[in-house]
Amino acid sequence: MIGWIMLCSMLDAVAENSDRELQITPFESTANQPVDAVTQQDLREALDRISELEAIVESTAMAAPILVSESHDVFNDESFGCPGSIYSNHPAHSTHHAVYDGGWTWRPHDASQSPFELKINLHNQFRHTGFSRTQSTYTDAAGNLLEIADRNDFDINRGRLIFSGYAFDEDLGFYTNIDYSTVTADPVQLLMGWISFRMSDQLRVYLGLGKVPGTWEWLETSRHTLGADRTMATTFFRPSITAGIWAKGQLTDTIGYQLFVGNGINTLSLQPSELDTHFAYSAFGWWEPLEAFGPGFSDLENHPSLAIRIGHGLPQTRNESNGTAEPAAEQTVIRLSDGTRLIEPNAVAPGITVDAFDLWLYSVHLGMKKNGFSFSGELFLRWLNNLEGNTGAALPSMFDHGYFAQGAAFVIPKKLEVFVRGSLVNGEFGSSDEVSVGTNWYLFNERSARFTFDVTTIDDSPAQQSRTGYVAGQSGTLFRSQLWTYF
Repeated sequence: MIGWIMLCSMLDAVAENSDRELQITPFESTANQPVDAVTQQDLREALDRISELEAIVESTAMAAPILVSESHDVFNDESFGCPGSIYSNHPAHSTHHAVYDGGWTWRPHDASQSPFELKINLHNQFRHTGFSRTQSTYTDAAGNLLEIADRNDFDINRGRLIFSGYAFDEDLGFYTNIDYSTVTADPVQLLMGWISFRMSDQLRVYLGLGKVPGTWEWLETSRHTLGADRTMATTFFRPSITAGIWAKGQLTDTIGYQLFVGNGINTLSLQPSELDTHFAYSAFGWWEPLEAFGPGFSDLENHPSLAIRIGHGLPQTRNESNGTAEPAAEQTVIRLSDGTRLIEPNAVAPGITVDAFDLWLYSVHLGMKKNGFSFSGELFLRWLNNLEGNTGAALPSMFDHGYFAQGAAFVIPKKLEVFVRGSLVNGEFGSSDEVSVGTNWYLFNERSARFTFDVTTIDDSPAQQSRTGYVAGQSGTLFRSQLWTYF
């Protein structure tokens, strides 16, 4: 090792001297020694010194041999680098490099030679929620007396650590979404994850855990909502997350679609023993006839000409209790229009508990953007058919409908936006609505960091979901202040 360090020092000296301009100064003659004699003596001394150095190098190589292949370049390998040497600055051969491209990305220099890419993203939703109730209790359709509480708290409603990229081939993609929050029963969990195969621009196939398509606002990431979160009507009607297979693509430049087959409409946390034997099926499509509508509902891109989006969705499933005759966990998200869970005993009739039903949901949406102005809305129609109770008696079908509508305008382009929105749910067990006003402040003129403040009046909410902040039966005023960050 000592010999190797000596060799490095000598190499540095040689390299350093090679960069200098060679200067030859004539020797001055003396009274007793001619110039030619002095020059020859110096040459002999230099040759002797070179011989000594060669001997040192040879002895060093014998003491610590370096075995390399004929094609191996020692000085391009960090493992043989000389500490502090100029040769240590030569980079080792690398197949990848790190860049920031919408996330920290480990990207290959040549994807054909090293087909693997990894991107890491982190997004976080920090929120203060305040709620002032107008009534302290409510009685649901099953006769249960439930308390309504005021709120004043800070929470992380959504935190996401995301890993995505491709492996083996650029057409083989992967995605993993690790969720953390302070408002759910599982503070850390796998929220979504899949492997995808790109067949063409018209078709990409996914296998894994993902959203059941059904409504527009649900399929959009929660980072792109107009207000602090999705509307009350979307929260009430939308499906959820399940494992399955789906296809997605662009049939043309203006028409997109998604087809889905999965375990059910809400099976994120369920074990196989808790599932019934019925799949959920869904189709979703959209058309943007003029120009690309872009992500989300705000016109942050400031479209110079009108952009329009029209679309619809249709999920369907049969839902039954599991083999133990207990209501399946998948059924717990289905509620009546007053907020009562459909499977709650006595909810639809005295002495009867619903344990099987068919669900059909049809949604149609419209969106427009131009010059910083935007409008969007969605209509929901839901049928619950072939209801069966624990007594075996057939029960009448039920129909619920609702919508949301919202509009926004940038008062400072790409920076400050004001919006107003409302939603409604109506059915056989009651009607409810909400109206909200608020502002969005885009900190860096892009969607990666946004501060939102909104105030919402709620009348008899039928929706309940921990992340959105809606509680079934609540009436009052909801205040939300929120910072979304994504990088």
